[in-house]
Amino acid sequence: MKIIRKAVVVAACLMAAGAANAQLGGLGSMLSGGKPSASGGDISADVNTFVSKSAALSELTTRSVSAITAAFQSDQEIESQRSKLADINKITDPAEKAAKYAELYKSTQAAGQALLDSGEMEKRIGTLSADKKKQIGNALVNFGIGSLQAVDLTRTGQSLVAKAGANPMDLPKIVPVKNSLPLLGKVASDSGSFIVGVAKLAKGADISVPKVTASSTPVKSEF
Repeated sequence: MKIIRKAVVVAACLMAAGAANAQLGGLGSMLSGGKPSASGGDISADVNTFVSKSAALSELTTRSVSAITAAFQSDQEIESQRSKLADINKITDPAEKAAKYAELYKSTQAAGQALLDSGEMEKRIGTLSADKKKQIGNALVNFGIGSLQAVDLTRTGQSLVAKAGANPMDLPKIVPVKNSLPLLGKVASDSGSFIVGVAKLAKGADISVPKVTASSTPVKSEF
């Protein structure tokens, strides 16, 4: 999981650089399609792209922590989580969907963290079925991809916020971006704490977790 720890360091550097850049009134570089947006242009398209990508990342990471936690839950708890995910999936507005995924992510990660901190996860992970072990492995792969993508999204979001700061007319448009940044930061933080802890236990239980990059394709992860 070295690639995940690297993502945390990079994300932290980006957050610090973004704050300093905003204070100086700098605009930063945009990462929309790999090219910066033209200065003074309408940022609506960039905001929409960011929100869509953030919603997709929110879903990927939420389903990942859900799959990890579900491996240790009762059938009733699993069904409840499936129902919550299904309800969120019905939402059509990307910003609302990202917000709901963020809420579920936080509560689910907290439940998983409690299992990890209590020692219950370590006690039980070696006794899980082969299917549940694979479930955890796939979830760790997907979270690794999501945490690396969060680095680029954080940089893009900070650039959009800085650009909007130079044009008051753009401030209302940037609200969904500002609302999405906290989850991106939490994903980066959790990749270096919760996920690393789970990965160590997974390795001890002979669960394979291949290395990934931000462009890796997520694997099927259901529970």
